[in-house]
Amino acid sequence: MPALDYMVLADYVRQDGGVIHILGAGMDTIQSPLFPFVQPLGVALRISFGTTEQVGEEHHVTVSFVGPDQPVLSASARFTTPPRPPGVPEHWRAALGVALQLAVPIPRYGDYSCELDIDDGTITQSYDFRVVQPGQI
Repeated sequence: MPALDYMVLADYVRQDGGVIHILGAGMDTIQSPLFPFVQPLGVALRISFGTTEQVGEEHHVTVSFVGPDQPVLSASARFTTPPRPPGVPEHWRAALGVALQLAVPIPRYGDYSCELDIDDGTITQSYDFRVVQPGQI
């Protein structure tokens, strides 16, 4: 079964050569004087797999952004269990890095969340953030 090693919400994420680059990680407050607007947000994930996982098995991931009273964006993707890297110890878990850069519509001030779902509820994670007027931090 896959395991979620981490989930980070950031200003910007990018995957390059097996490494995820993250800028502005750990954000929890966005300020804006005008509405509606679109906020670029990055979601970085690391998903690992046990030594008994079937290489090539398909998995499904959904990332949803939920506003104060309704969903505002949902994105889905499929991925497969990767092979273990050659030459690693027997107990080493294969891992997959995922970097999603999304344009998230923000309709109004309030509390929001980024919701992660892997394999229809096998793994879930939530990351909360808020949108406020400038100067209200």
